[in-house]
Amino acid sequence: MYDKEILKREYCWNLFTWVKLSKELRKSRAHAILFPIGSVEQHGPHLPLGLDYIIADEVSSRVCRRLQANGILALKLPPLPYGMSAMWGAYPGTITLSTETLYAIVKDVMRSLWKSGVRLVVIVNGHAGNADVLKVVARDATEEFDSLTIAVITIWEVVGDVIKELFQTPFFHADEVETSVAMALDLLLDKPPEKAPQPTAFRAYSEEWHSLDLTKRPKVYVYSRESTKTVGFGAFGSPSLATKSKGLKLLEEMVSRITTFVSDLICKPGT
Repeated sequence: MYDKEILKREYCWNLFTWVKLSKELRKSRAHAILFPIGSVEQHGPHLPLGLDYIIADEVSSRVCRRLQANGILALKLPPLPYGMSAMWGAYPGTITLSTETLYAIVKDVMRSLWKSGVRLVVIVNGHAGNADVLKVVARDATEEFDSLTIAVITIWEVVGDVIKELFQTPFFHADEVETSVAMALDLLLDKPPEKAPQPTAFRAYSEEWHSLDLTKRPKVYVYSRESTKTVGFGAFGSPSLATKSKGLKLLEEMVSRITTFVSDLICKPGT
């Protein structure tokens, strides 16, 4: 049976009638629509394939609730689960969109929101591989759709300093950081592996040219074909160092910072 409790989630765009939604958007000049985007891709032997979009969706829900408590109409779109995950294509279970498809989907969503009267969209991205395309489509959409503002947030990037402070290893994939957040959301499916390859086994990272420390601005991006490549079981770094307490602290900081950012953006003249 369908869980009717879900209908009480007054921050979910898809649970409004079109009549009520239209009225809410007209009467509230202070509004923001959050659009969580992630991926369905391998996350090692201990985390779900949909981890990125699940985290982005949960962060967006929490941000909406806090914004609404502060008198801001904040609504969350259903998450876009799929993203650009070609780099993990050799692992069964990974589903990827092409660059063109992701661009087109997000552009069409922006057009639809604009036609409904939305003027501020916050894309909450949980998968780093989507970031470049999302920035491009946001720039293009705001040029095409008058008075539309789009913010693109990759959730890990807004807490780079917290990651550096809390964790023993840098952020990469199915690692100490992601595993800790998964624990905080009760998403751990198996015991984290004791041993995992370092990120440099997958890509050429270095402190000089492209540090994994998110507080340092990367200088160079190097690309090579990765879609046919596997490195062990798909987890990296030291996932066994993950703890629920670290995940809860990181999750809280993500939500707090994004809430503050959206509030500041709404209060900015001209937004």
